[in-house]
Amino acid sequence: MNKGNCKHKLSDMLLLVILARACGCETRKDIVAFGTIHLSYLQDHLGILAKGCPSEPTLCRMEGGIDDITLASLVSTLSRKYVSEHDGANRRHIAIDGKFMLGTKIGDGRSPDVVTAFSVTDRLPLDTEMCEVKSNEIKAVPKIIERADYMNGCVITADAMSCQSSIIKGIVGKGADYLIALKANQKAARWSVEDTVPTLRPNDEWKSEWELAHGRLYQRRCRVYSDISGIKALEKFLNVKAVVTIDTHTIEKNSGTEQNQTRYYITSLEEGAQTLDRISRMHWGIENNLHWTLDARMSQDSTKRKETKSARNLDSIQKLVYIIYTIASKKHLPEAIRKRKELLKVKFSAIASYAKNSLAYAISLLSL
Repeated sequence: MNKGNCKHKLSDMLLLVILARACGCETRKDIVAFGTIHLSYLQDHLGILAKGCPSEPTLCRMEGGIDDITLASLVSTLSRKYVSEHDGANRRHIAIDGKFMLGTKIGDGRSPDVVTAFSVTDRLPLDTEMCEVKSNEIKAVPKIIERADYMNGCVITADAMSCQSSIIKGIVGKGADYLIALKANQKAARWSVEDTVPTLRPNDEWKSEWELAHGRLYQRRCRVYSDISGIKALEKFLNVKAVVTIDTHTIEKNSGTEQNQTRYYITSLEEGAQTLDRISRMHWGIENNLHWTLDARMSQDSTKRKETKSARNLDSIQKLVYIIYTIASKKHLPEAIRKRKELLKVKFSAIASYAKNSLAYAISLLSL
């Protein structure tokens, strides 16, 4: 297209945005300031921005003009190149979950919901799908499963929104196993399980030690019920081998308040109670790693976008930066960070800080 004043190359602006965000910049104003300060270096070492740094309105138009589906697909394709090989004894765990982008409001007042298939094993997002307006994850998840050529032999976990016979059929059709939460959105199945399970004897049971986290003491008990032939409401779900219950007993350390919660799952796995409890807990890797980083480190929820297209492009670029951080944490950490025994999400902050103070290191991250 030759119309308009095409002053900057799209590739130059994208490279600037990715590099700036990898250095911890959050807003367009921050990105412009970053580009202005480092303009000479970027021109000399990368050969970009020959006509200067783009303005905030220009970056806004770029973000709203890029095909969001294509960009998301390219980021997912790149991420899948970095997943490691896993065998039957060490299966890849994929968690499927959605996240609202609270900084953006669409026509009906809701925030866009982006569903991600996340490899908890590799700490990498494998694919994403944005829920359509006036739709939800029930329609988005099958799209991810349909194009998933990486699920064979994997274990898939998801919340109750994905407890649909069509979704489970798709997972089994891809050669994967599943552990999916069962809640009141499947009323007949949930009520039947609640009524029947107390009359059954668990095939396996495991109880954890007391643990302390976030100011609370908690203990978990997992029970597996394989003799579920009498629960007719589960027959519509393909390949169900067991019902899993996880009871959590929580005590607030300061107030002493106690709380008990029981969660139900259906699974195609034939594993012991301790293994299934571990798998259920691993599902939260998508929250504790990916979603936490997007919010706490990249301020996704506080970043406002007027259009869903811009919002999804922002999500894709932030996930690309997350991928860069993940790969860097595995094989390209500066010695000063490598020696620090800290959580991965703390190392992400250290990587951004180091990149901000060393543009040469920041540029090297893009070549991983």
